[in-house]
Amino acid sequence: MKFEFKKLGPLDEAVLELADLTIICGENNTGKTYVTYAVYGFLRSWRSSLQRMLAQEIENSVKADGAYKFDLHEMFHGKLNQYFSRLCDRYIRQLPDAFATKKNYFDGVQMKFPVAGELEISEKSFQRTIEGGPAGKVVATLSKESGSNMLELLIADDSWLRPSFQFVADAITEIVFSPLLPDAHISSAERTGAAIFLKELDIARTRLLKALNSMDSKELQESPYRLLMAMRTTGYAWPVEDNVEFIRQLEEMGKQVGPFAEENPAILEAFDSIIGGSYKVIKDQGLVYQSKDDENSRFSVNESSSCVRALLDVGFYLRCKAKPGDLFIIDEPELNLHPRNQRAFARLIAKMVNAGIKVFVTTHSDYMIKEFNTLIMLAQRTPHTQAMQEKHGYVNEELLNPERVRLYMTGTEKIKTLKPAKIHPDRGIEVTTFDTTIDTMNTIQNEILYGGEL
Repeated sequence: MKFEFKKLGPLDEAVLELADLTIICGENNTGKTYVTYAVYGFLRSWRSSLQRMLAQEIENSVKADGAYKFDLHEMFHGKLNQYFSRLCDRYIRQLPDAFATKKNYFDGVQMKFPVAGELEISEKSFQRTIEGGPAGKVVATLSKESGSNMLELLIADDSWLRPSFQFVADAITEIVFSPLLPDAHISSAERTGAAIFLKELDIARTRLLKALNSMDSKELQESPYRLLMAMRTTGYAWPVEDNVEFIRQLEEMGKQVGPFAEENPAILEAFDSIIGGSYKVIKDQGLVYQSKDDENSRFSVNESSSCVRALLDVGFYLRCKAKPGDLFIIDEPELNLHPRNQRAFARLIAKMVNAGIKVFVTTHSDYMIKEFNTLIMLAQRTPHTQAMQEKHGYVNEELLNPERVRLYMTGTEKIKTLKPAKIHPDRGIEVTTFDTTIDTMNTIQNEILYGGEL
């Protein structure tokens, strides 16, 4: 996946190609959060935008041809970039909502999502039915046979004709476009605050109160629809809004186990070792943290350490929601973590990558970068690195192929952009934004120690 931006916040231009592990480093106020939020917002919104776009085109096609068969190869071969260009244009208009800012703040932004290669429609068969009415009878069926490009709509109830176009758009989105774009989950830098105010946070209530305060009783009586429209906005950026909403649902989802967790119990164990225990949803107590050293010691989220709160949504994402193929985005994972746990979290990320989840990280942590470097260097699998791996207790599931890693640095140069870092199999990643600061500190300390008069 490749994103191209121009005039995005403090960034004059930015080209970001996501790898299995993508890292962005840089000084404060240089554009890391802008890129992160912009990527997440696009992945959050493309599906609904595309479905609306396709539904209208499908309706027009059916009216023109009178047919309910759709040749997906003919519809989309060589045209994917046209559709993504239109999606980018739509998304640019949504950026003020995505960032919860003024409507004109992103005037002049440009965005591209270029897709290389030819269209490959899945060889898998596809079938979906929809039921309607009190009896739950089947009113429409969509099917695609294995090896065929034809998607066929069968309608049992003609009165259901108009809604069927949205039904077809949903199916085409799933068949043609979803293999190109992963489901994304974000852990924003505000996640700790969301965990602390878990009981008080209610996005729906906030929307309602805000909308009611902006309208008088006459307006409510004359146009209740305006109330619904006003409730669509919360005043929070999408990543923060989605983080809050996810945390509000933790007690409901707490006892379910997702497909990734079932296949990778060792990753959950690695996570639990970082927080020194586990999260539990217990009847009459709700969400608690239980220490591994004392099974009888249970603490509410507010009573727990800052580390436990900071990683609350990460733990539930891994246990309940994660699936292979996802994109997991985490903003500053080092928040509230001791350097030892920062290293451990870097190893956890590597395990996630090797188990099939793409990870996108923004960080100020030199400890995490150095740990990623260790994992890259150990992946050479020479007799020496294998000996070092065994000596220091690293496992194969943590090693990082450098070809699967990309790191970008934001800078303070005249033209502000993203600079890709060089990655060496034998030395790891060159991160000048950290190296320069560390060299400066070492120089100052050496002058203090050895620069006085003899």
